[in-house]
Amino acid sequence: MRSSNGLTFGENQTIVFDLPNSAFCDPTSIYIRYRYAFTNLVGAQLKGTPCYSAFRSLSAFAGSTQLENIQNYGQTANMMVNLTHDQAQRYGVQSAFGYLNETGVPNLENLDGRVLTVNEAGTFSCPLPCVLSNCDKFLPLFALPQLRIELQVDTLASMFRGDTVAVPTGMTLSNVELVYKSVDLGEEVSSMIRSQGMTHIKTQSIMNTASVLGAGVQGSVALVFNQRLASIKSAFIYCANTTADSNQQYDSVDITSGNGSYSLTIAGTQYPSSAYNTALNKNGMLMALKQATGSVYSKDNNFSINSREWGVIDGVATTLDTPGKFIVGIDTEVLDNDYIMSGISSQNSSITCNIVCNTATVDAHNIHLISSYDALLEIDFVAGTASLKV
Repeated sequence: MRSSNGLTFGENQTIVFDLPNSAFCDPTSIYIRYRYAFTNLVGAQLKGTPCYSAFRSLSAFAGSTQLENIQNYGQTANMMVNLTHDQAQRYGVQSAFGYLNETGVPNLENLDGRVLTVNEAGTFSCPLPCVLSNCDKFLPLFALPQLRIELQVDTLASMFRGDTVAVPTGMTLSNVELVYKSVDLGEEVSSMIRSQGMTHIKTQSIMNTASVLGAGVQGSVALVFNQRLASIKSAFIYCANTTADSNQQYDSVDITSGNGSYSLTIAGTQYPSSAYNTALNKNGMLMALKQATGSVYSKDNNFSINSREWGVIDGVATTLDTPGKFIVGIDTEVLDNDYIMSGISSQNSSITCNIVCNTATVDAHNIHLISSYDALLEIDFVAGTASLKV
């Protein structure tokens, strides 16, 4: 299905998809595809995972009820790709995700960002991770208020590096389509579903909020994040750059310069129980990051983080090919289980991010707390409403 509010889109505009009220939607089949055209000089550098970099936020609605709003969507999706795909998997989707360019043969260092030809035009496609696509059962669109997905387009200044080649002066996204499988099981099944009165569908999603940490900070810092969630599966501390000689929101660097620690305090309890210390065992934190995304023994739990990307510290310039990927992952699940609400609750308290910088910070940073959480989509067939319980 095509967007319902226009044919072409530019900076700061919103792309709207209204899903029809018919049949079932297979959430595992949801993805987007679109055509892009830039007005640019040769060599313009598109940061992050190119297919996602155009989008600042994603919102999902059921009727007039907002189910979720993921801020910094391009940044969030880029982090998820780096924490769920290995280099071979990213190589396999190079054309769809947009890495490097259409003609060069990429090496292992070319699977971050994209270098544009002059006035480049082309196509991208990618999955659309959100509270709807993560549902563990089919979505009964015929019995739901109309579902709507909104994607807000980012600015060119946020999408491109401006320290090497001039930022493009224009952008057009066209033929933007949301794709999913629609399954019609007949009126008998539809009537049986409606007769239940109410049902719940388990899902999960990501929340991304940020706080500013200035330059010249030394000692203990406590940053408060107001994320009220019932079941936080894992949390990620993402320290984004702000300087011009960096990938900015698509970098995450060690602001302690290998001489400090990270932890979270949720409902009076510290996670992890012993703060991650970058001076004592920085590389041990990489295995903790792996545990925050799944089992450390799983062959399907893959990263795209090499030692140079992991080792980037505060004040060090980054390149398009070598972004900072020092991401602090904290596993907060009581049990590693996708079928129950197995995370910890922050509904009655805010979350405090505790950072100890024994070496003063060189640059200012945006500190993002990115939480993966369980949720229940509650559908009332009698009242014709749907809401998200988080």
